[in-house]
Order: sequence, then C-alpha cells, then structure tokens
Amino acid sequence: MKSITLSKPRGIRGLRLLAAVGTAAVVALGTVLIPAPPAAAHHGWPGFETDHLVYIAGTVSSDGVWGNPHSQFDVTLDSNLPADTPELAIPEQLQDPEDSVRVNAALSYKGPHKELEVIIAPPAWSGKWGLGRALKIGERFKAVGYINRTNDGLFRPVVFWYGDDNVPVNQVLGNTLPVRAPLSK
Repeated sequence: MKSITLSKPRGIRGLRLLAAVGTAAVVALGTVLIPAPPAAAHHGWPGFETDHLVYIAGTVSSDGVWGNPHSQFDVTLDSNLPADTPELAIPEQLQDPEDSVRVNAALSYKGPHKELEVIIAPPAWSGKWGLGRALKIGERFKAVGYINRTNDGLFRPVVFWYGDDNVPVNQVLGNTLPVRAPLSK
C-alpha cells in the first residue's frame, strides 16, 4: 500500500484543503463500513405486485423483529388455503366499498413457498390500529396483501387478522388501498 505524507498546511488555503481531504476520507470510509439497512429494499408499495391482492393464512413461525422501520416475521402457510378470502371483519379505515370488495375478492396465495416473510408497519402504526405487541410463534395470522416484485418470499399486507379472534389491523396507513387495481374475479 502506498503511503501518503501530508505536509504541514500553510495558511488558510492549506487548512481548507486539509479539511476537505479529511472530510472526503471520512465520507468514503463511512460508505464502505456502514451497510445499508435491510429494510431500505422494501419500503413503500412500488416494490410490490400491487396489480392484484393475495390472501394468506397460517401460523407465525419466527420471533422476527418488532420495531422500526418495519416489523417482520415469518408465517408458515396453511397447506389447504381456501380459493379466496374468507369472510373476515374489514378494518374501519378500509370499509369503503372500493377497498373492501377488493380485500374480500383476493385470491389465495398459489406461489412456491410454504413459508413467507411478512413485513408490517412499525409498532407506532400497528399499535394505533389494533396490534400493540409482537406476534408470538404459533399465533394464527391471516392477511391480504402483495408479494414483492423481486423477492417472491416477501409479503406485505394491506390488512391482517391475528389470533383466534381474527382481530383486524389496517396496514395502509390511511383510508384507501395504495392501488385500486381491477378486481380479480
């Protein structure tokens, strides 16, 4: 490795040059040593197949992460999903017929995975709409949402239901679906 020797800076120009070189070195080192957070790859809805909603059901199969910027966990899917979304309570925020009819019409997941990684809103949002704690391994989980465009093992719900009581939780952080795609049926 070639060594660089810096001579003593002369006057204000030299100090500015030294400061600029030092700042550039710190920035360059930081970009190499600080990895991008894994959540950066799946923020927002554009990374998901928003042209059709998918229904999933199963049991939580990992402790996952309960926190920011998103909570994540795995769900082992039921082996015999119904053809489409069963009748479940729609969260108040998604009861507009333009949204609720789409949630109710979502076809069941037919992909290759027996387990999906699920990404939900951070605790502040999920807690505001009905889930104020991390889900437990073995707990029932049903959801309607989207499969990721580049990772078909990643699922992001617009609404989910948890526990034996099927408690509904809105995940769109608003009052409408991110995309009102044509109905599948």
